[in-house]
Amino acid sequence: MSKMLEIYTGFMVFEVKDNGEHFKLEINEDKFCHHNGDIVLHPLQVVIIVKEELRRIFIWKGVSSSVRKKFIASRVASEIQRELMNLSAFHRCKIVSVDQGDEPEEFLDAFGFQKISIKFELVDPNIPFMTETGQLPTSLNQRIELKTVTIENLKKKRFSEEKKQPSYERLKKDQRLKEILKDVLKIDVPENFKRKNILIGNSKLYGMVTRKAEIFCEVVEEREWGNISNISQDIFELEGYKLRIHFNKGLGEIEAIEILEKIPSVKKPSTKDIVDNYKKWTVKQLRQFCRDKGIKAPASFRKAEIIRLIIDFNASN
Repeated sequence: MSKMLEIYTGFMVFEVKDNGEHFKLEINEDKFCHHNGDIVLHPLQVVIIVKEELRRIFIWKGVSSSVRKKFIASRVASEIQRELMNLSAFHRCKIVSVDQGDEPEEFLDAFGFQKISIKFELVDPNIPFMTETGQLPTSLNQRIELKTVTIENLKKKRFSEEKKQPSYERLKKDQRLKEILKDVLKIDVPENFKRKNILIGNSKLYGMVTRKAEIFCEVVEEREWGNISNISQDIFELEGYKLRIHFNKGLGEIEAIEILEKIPSVKKPSTKDIVDNYKKWTVKQLRQFCRDKGIKAPASFRKAEIIRLIIDFNASN
C-alpha cells in the first residue's frame, strides 16, 4: 500500500517499486530537466511524472525495467491521480505512457528534452537508484556518478555542451515568464476595469484558476493566476475589452499583453427614487425604522418630515 502524499506541487516525480508501492522523489523540475533527465530517467526504473500545468501524468518506462513494474505502473498512476484529486483538488490529468528511446514529442517538449539514440551496457543492475526514503544517493548529489549504463551520446563532451541545450533555456524562459506575470500583477488597472486574462511571451495565456480542496469535510475554493492550456476555441474576437501592452525597451520586445474587462457601472439611485421608495412605507414602518436606527422623530412630524429625517441620516452615514 502506498504512502499518503504529504506535499503537493505542480511537478512531482514518483518511483514505482516491484511490489506496487511508490514514493515521491525529492527533486524539483529545475534539477530534473538538466542533462535530458538522466538523474532520474534510469533504464532499470519506471517513474511517474506529474505535470499538472499541462494536465498530464507521464509513465516513463526504462527499457531494462522489469515487466512487473511496467504492468503495475498504470494502476499506480491512477491511484496517484485519485489521491491528488481527492486530497488536493488537482485537475484530472491525462495519463500518457512513455517508453525510453521512443519518447513522444509531447513528453520531450514538456521538459525541453532532446531525442537521443541510446544503447545500453548494463554494469550492475543491483546498484540502488534512489534510497528508500526518496532521497537522491550521495553520489548523485555530489556529481551524478551513478554508472549503470553507458549511453553513446552522453559522453564528457556532451555534458560540457549540455548547458546550451534547449532544456536549460526552456527552464530559464519559464522562470522569466513567471517573473513577468508577477510584475504585471503589481500594476494597477485603469478605473472601472478588471483583469480578464494576460498573454505572456508568444504562447502563454494566464487567467484566474479555481481549485477546490476538501478540508475537514468542508469544500474550500482558492482562486489564483495560472496558465490556461485547455482552450475550446481557435479564434477569439474581443469586443468591449481594453488591451494594455507591456513593452521592454531594453530588449525591444513585447513581454505581455493584458486583456482588461470593463466593469459595469452601477447607477446610484437619485434622491427622488429614494423618496419615492420611502413613500411606499406606512408612517408606522417609518417610525419603527427611526427607532431601530436611533433617529429622533418628534411625534408631531408628518410622513414627509420623517422621510426627510431618514434621508439626511442615510446621507451622513
